[in-house]
Amino acid sequence: MTLRRNIFLLVCLLAVLYALGNTDGFVSRAGFAQQASAVASPTPTPSPQPDQIKIYTEEVVLPVVATDTNGRFDPTLQPDDLLILEDGQAQTIQSIRRTPASVLLLLDTGGFNNPAMKTNATRDFALRLVSRLSPGDQIAVLQFGGKVELIQSWTADRDAATESLRSKIFSGRGGRLAPALSAASAQLQNAPAGNRHIVLVTDGGNVPAEGGDLAESIKQLFATQATIHVVSYTSLGRKAIKESHPTVPVRVTNEKPKSASDLANELMHPHEQAILEMKNKTKVYVVFDLDYPVWRHNREQLKTLKANEPVLAALAAESGGRMMLPSSVKDLPGICDDLAREIDAQYVVTYKPKAPLAQRSLKELRRIEVVARRVGLVVHSRRSYLDKAADSEQ
Repeated sequence: MTLRRNIFLLVCLLAVLYALGNTDGFVSRAGFAQQASAVASPTPTPSPQPDQIKIYTEEVVLPVVATDTNGRFDPTLQPDDLLILEDGQAQTIQSIRRTPASVLLLLDTGGFNNPAMKTNATRDFALRLVSRLSPGDQIAVLQFGGKVELIQSWTADRDAATESLRSKIFSGRGGRLAPALSAASAQLQNAPAGNRHIVLVTDGGNVPAEGGDLAESIKQLFATQATIHVVSYTSLGRKAIKESHPTVPVRVTNEKPKSASDLANELMHPHEQAILEMKNKTKVYVVFDLDYPVWRHNREQLKTLKANEPVLAALAAESGGRMMLPSSVKDLPGICDDLAREIDAQYVVTYKPKAPLAQRSLKELRRIEVVARRVGLVVHSRRSYLDKAADSEQ
């Protein structure tokens, strides 16, 4: 019995000693771990940075329309086919490429003083143009008639652009060209550079009265390097005003002005109308325009429309576009189709100017001339670009 108790006590003593040995080992390991976590990792010494070197590269991006003599797009344009002169000095072409067009429709809906300028005709023209542009071209739409309003942001979705044109264009009064051009400049900043176009449908409004504001807006617009195509209602408006308000407010005609009794007879005796018209045409009538204020206002508007034409023509020509003057609303579909073909016949040509601008501090106007070197090739482009030296802070 004594032997069993001694063995039991010995086993318990060994167990206690073993447990104490494990505890000491755990504590020592925990202490090591705590010590290791408290040591901070060394902070790497930053290597000295070399001075920044700024390299300015200059490249002129030039839109060029290339067609054959029949006005069809020429798909084979090569650098050797063109001669580009900048201020009379030949340039070396670096690249020629095709890119999708960005077309901003700038629609004047404020034709209150122009009897030939109809919002429905403008809408139909815009819808047809959208349907004729190539897949991949993107479209945005601004209207101005009293205020400038973006009715469609940039999209390549033809259905979305069509829906905006059908549902959001409304007639206005007194659209001003200067704010519209400024808004167009801002909108074009969101479009890729190179193949930018503005299709401006307008009669110019009251351009002579806008003065300095218009000049500043045109300068902003030229800075976007967009090609401007103008569809002008000036000729149509002048024609309509001359017909309704001749130079002298008196007209001689063989058509009798209809009185209230004439209108009543047409309703009550329609079968006798042909006989009455025949009798009336054998007479000559002198018609006086008694509403002199309206006559005078329209004659003044005639002068305004005539003054607008050279301004709009210069705006288009300087940017490489054209001004189109329909003589009738029936001309608009054909003009639209020609315009769509021209937009999609445009290349983007780049060159590094031989006369650098990086060291100059002022804006400089550079004159450009693009000449076809290949027989049967017809090209045209913008006439100038306005560049500015790179700012030292850039």
